[in-house]
Amino acid sequence: MKKLNAKSRALSFLFAAVFCMAGCAFTEENNDPSPEDPSDQTEQKTEYVLQFDEQDYVLAEGENKGLSFTFTADGAAADVSLLKFTSSDEGVVTVQDGVLTGVSGGKAEITASYDELSARINVTVVAEATAEQVNSFDEEFVNIYGRSYIEDGILNLDHTANAVEVGIAGGGLSVEISATAPGYLRVWVDGVEAEERISVPAGKRIYTLAEGLPQGFHEIRLVKATEMQNAYWDILSFEAEKFLCVPEKSDLKIEIVGDSISAGYGVLGTAGESWSVNNSDCTRSYAYVAAQKLNADYSVVAWSGICTKAYHWSKDINMADLYRQVSFANTEEYAFDFSPDVVVINLGTNEASYLSSNASYADLFPADYKEFLTFVRQKNPDAYIICLYGMMGKNDKIDKGIVSACEQMNDDKIVYNPFTIVSNTSAANGHPSVIAQADWGSRLSEYIEGVV
Repeated sequence: MKKLNAKSRALSFLFAAVFCMAGCAFTEENNDPSPEDPSDQTEQKTEYVLQFDEQDYVLAEGENKGLSFTFTADGAAADVSLLKFTSSDEGVVTVQDGVLTGVSGGKAEITASYDELSARINVTVVAEATAEQVNSFDEEFVNIYGRSYIEDGILNLDHTANAVEVGIAGGGLSVEISATAPGYLRVWVDGVEAEERISVPAGKRIYTLAEGLPQGFHEIRLVKATEMQNAYWDILSFEAEKFLCVPEKSDLKIEIVGDSISAGYGVLGTAGESWSVNNSDCTRSYAYVAAQKLNADYSVVAWSGICTKAYHWSKDINMADLYRQVSFANTEEYAFDFSPDVVVINLGTNEASYLSSNASYADLFPADYKEFLTFVRQKNPDAYIICLYGMMGKNDKIDKGIVSACEQMNDDKIVYNPFTIVSNTSAANGHPSVIAQADWGSRLSEYIEGVV
């Protein structure tokens, strides 16, 4: 089964929206003279508007779902029986009287029309999947985010913000996780975040991710909210009454490379509060916020305290080494098969602290940063590379070092701080707050939308 590409769905949404704005208002002529003034020969026109309330529908084989749309005549509700609905592929989905019926896995376009007026949406029909297929963690059946790997039939989620999406046909979904240390997971059901984080203590346990969902397709995303250096997770298996395949991830791919800021260190805490696993959450970092806003496939390589090449707070790893590995726990060379459209590098904050006791490093930093930047470009030859710095304040020497490295690359797809960054240290241990992180995530996503 070929699953719908999420970026294609997003582009179809944009096309449909533009189409509706440009062509969904239709005027019908009425040549009959007005009964109030038989001598008035001015043509009376009726303005019809047709617009779908949703631009993308996902349903299971055999599932029925009513279309939601607006159809008006001169601002008042129009007769919906005037509309004609057609499917581009009735082997995938049929439509009758505004009700969709999933036939078999695939994608199709539904058109609603009246005379010269029309509007379109995309429909994905997902096929059933077995428990064995889902628990094989094959991306034909589930979606996986970040640098994860399968070992002895177990899905390893080492990295910050690693995630898995699973489809079910109603009811509930549970997962068995083995964790090396305490942490937290977050859950999204059909794109809506659950109210509470789920605490994940060390050891092996089963967790309920969703329950009591109505019949029909539902997509559940599990996100490892705790960063890599604090806990590693093994996903052992998922359990549900009936599994469904999930639509494909977006074609837009983003990789975020950074330190504690990108990892959401202390983001839930307050000024004067010490760091803890409890007050840290990568899903509240600018990195995850931007990926969500863009509906992007993403990977986060972040480690609190890390420097580009020096060793400071993190004594046993630097980003030049970590970036080359699958993870800190799996030191095999990474295949660099993700091929992101955008790489975001947010390093330099820890180097600024390092200079306080190693002042001479200021002269070496530009070369170290350029060396890493060169390696990132070699592994991602076509990507936009966005270098960020200053979210916790700027050190002038570090700032100039990054600028110098970027300029020496002489690469028009490498940019430095493309949006205004106002530093923030109002969360735990002097780190940025949820509000600041959300603002940077929005600004970053807006910039990416404009260049990709």
